[in-house]
Amino acid sequence: MSERGLPQVNKKSTLKSAIIKNFNKYKNDNNLQREPGWILRNGTKLTFIFFVLLLIFAFSFPFNEVIKGEVIVTSQNPPVHINAKTEGKILAMNFQPGDLVLKGDILGELENDSNTEDILNLKAKLDTLFNINSLKVLSEIYPSQLILGNDLQLYYNAFLSNYHQLLLDASINDEIVYDHQIKQELLNQFHSIDNKKAELFLANRNLEVSKANYKRFQELYSKGVISQVDLENIEKDFLMEQRQFHFLNQQYNQLILENKGIHTKLQLTTNSSLRTKRNLEIDLLLSQQNLINAIQKWEDTYLLKSPIDGRLSYFEVWGEYQNVEKGELIYSVVPQIQQNLIGKCIIPIRNAGKLKKGQKVNLKLENYPYYEWGMLRAKVGSISEVPKGGNNPGYIVYLIVENQKTSYGKELEFYQELNGTAEILLKEVTLIERIFYQFRHLWSNRDF
Repeated sequence: MSERGLPQVNKKSTLKSAIIKNFNKYKNDNNLQREPGWILRNGTKLTFIFFVLLLIFAFSFPFNEVIKGEVIVTSQNPPVHINAKTEGKILAMNFQPGDLVLKGDILGELENDSNTEDILNLKAKLDTLFNINSLKVLSEIYPSQLILGNDLQLYYNAFLSNYHQLLLDASINDEIVYDHQIKQELLNQFHSIDNKKAELFLANRNLEVSKANYKRFQELYSKGVISQVDLENIEKDFLMEQRQFHFLNQQYNQLILENKGIHTKLQLTTNSSLRTKRNLEIDLLLSQQNLINAIQKWEDTYLLKSPIDGRLSYFEVWGEYQNVEKGELIYSVVPQIQQNLIGKCIIPIRNAGKLKKGQKVNLKLENYPYYEWGMLRAKVGSISEVPKGGNNPGYIVYLIVENQKTSYGKELEFYQELNGTAEILLKEVTLIERIFYQFRHLWSNRDF
């Protein structure tokens, strides 16, 4: 081989090497593009196993359907709020915040045109029985110069006027004088009746004797012993005795009728006297009750009283002579003895048909964040039969809170009113049931 042929051999070797190299590169590129066989064999199995596990999870894993609503938790004896019944200034504040007050204590007084001490004294006297038998005693117990204001003065004047009428009627005694006169007339009538009765008895005896004598003379006349003139004289005497008896009997009956008339007059007089007195007493009682009612209305309007025993709390009002508006909240009285807790919850109308008494409830309170303190446990106590209207319609659900221990084991301090969210746990359903609920209407619609 010549030197000139050596480069040709090298060129052929180089070309062969390049072809082999390109073929290997092409082969490697095809292997990368083709899916490995283990994915085809095992991927389908893994997908099927995952789907089966998902179905098992959907069939076996239950969870609660929840209805949420706003809730206010308080005790069965909640705090009592006291609002102003009228606008004006506060004339007196008799207690400080945090003081213990009793039921009926006067916490404060609103501006008015009367003297509070005069009204309270008058109220105490109206509740007491007095033996008032003269106008002097009346003026001492119920003086006319009390400062009662326009709201009460007219009722007090009517009460005093009716009391005056009753005392005057009792002091004049016209009925007593007239009654005594009639009773004296009755006594005289009884004597006249007794005398007339005695006269009638004698007249009756004379009539019997005269009648017997007349019969005897009739027998003698029939035998011819006496003349007709003698018989006529005896008959005349008999008729006179008979007329006298009938006359006395008529007078006796007249006296009896007059006696009954006097009795009737006495009864009518007595009834009239009792009726007059009773009417005056009724008028007095009515005016007294009207006065008591007016005082009660005045107290409700101008006096701020505590309706329960408890601890006093102030709001926007802090001092005397401060102006307040009608309906403005002034005081709250928090009971000292806390009773069982209850919750009032407003539930939307949607899904409200699933609510049942006794269902479990989780309470998440704003005062105590649930992720830190946990949730209170409760249960449904009662459900309103009809929904309430307004801007936020829904059913009112009352909840029973058994204790103040949360799900984290922490004991909450109760502040009488706690706001939050109530989660009512409905019937447990599985995930697959929830999915099929969405398609149930397709089968139900095909039946029609």
